[in-house]
Amino acid sequence: MVILMYGKDGYRTVRRRTELRDAFRKKYPDGTIVAIHAGDRRESLPSDIVSAIADDLFSSVKLIDIRGACECSDETQKATVEGLKGITGSVSMLFSETTAPLAKNPLFAYLKKHAGKTEVFDIMNSSDATKFFIAEIKRSSYAVSCAREAAIKAVSACESDSARLSSLAETLVSYRESGEITVADIALFTEENPIEKVFDALDALLVGNRGRAASMLLREARNGGGVPKVFGLLAWQMRELFKVRGEYDRGNIRADDIARATGMKPYLVGKLLSRMDAFPFARLKSGFSLLASLDADMKTGRMGDELALTLFVEKL
Repeated sequence: MVILMYGKDGYRTVRRRTELRDAFRKKYPDGTIVAIHAGDRRESLPSDIVSAIADDLFSSVKLIDIRGACECSDETQKATVEGLKGITGSVSMLFSETTAPLAKNPLFAYLKKHAGKTEVFDIMNSSDATKFFIAEIKRSSYAVSCAREAAIKAVSACESDSARLSSLAETLVSYRESGEITVADIALFTEENPIEKVFDALDALLVGNRGRAASMLLREARNGGGVPKVFGLLAWQMRELFKVRGEYDRGNIRADDIARATGMKPYLVGKLLSRMDAFPFARLKSGFSLLASLDADMKTGRMGDELALTLFVEKL
């Protein structure tokens, strides 16, 4: 079985390749995956493929994962094609390109004709991007849905950048946790919004400036949608803090690396790293419990909204 994947949407192409590799591992726990990146050894690609197939002839089923083969010289591609013609047996081969190769490309032309399956990941139009964003929301294990108008606004903000849309979907699901994502939720994370104001207030709280933190949070609640909205943002940002804390405790101490691992902005991670001693795991855990308790008191009428917010600042 030969699979060909290509297209200018590199994010979706790479993710699909990962999904196929994971599916192979699940189906064949004892199978072998051999990765060949043609960009590293372009001229030896034909022999690398033959070697990968020939090694361990009596071993379990095998998947040969070949990347960037269509970027090799025409001579190398032609030699690769000749090598593929002589391959028999049950070896699975996955060719993936994060570009759209030219039709006259020797290897691409051969694979287009003979691959058992072809998947194309071009840059999405606005309609497809909207469907993609909604599908990304549904991928979550949370019971969260997305209004079509909200998805359209997300695409307006991120255009057809699948990586940005996927990251935004993950952020919104984490923030919302249940219910429907609205246009207002999209605006909260894509326009100039209170997120950084709440973050700055939390930062002030972490370094012990409770008066400033309380003032900032109360001002935002009065001007930006009320205490419940601020509580929602605090809960989301504390979950983000948990992510940074977890990476830091695993020995990951570079802001850029943590940002890539968590999806947060590098400069925000940098600010958090400078405050690492102020939010140990135990404090974050107790902060979540406190927030949940105050939120319940507020929603059941046992406590006023602004009092609940003030007590959160005083007790965290």
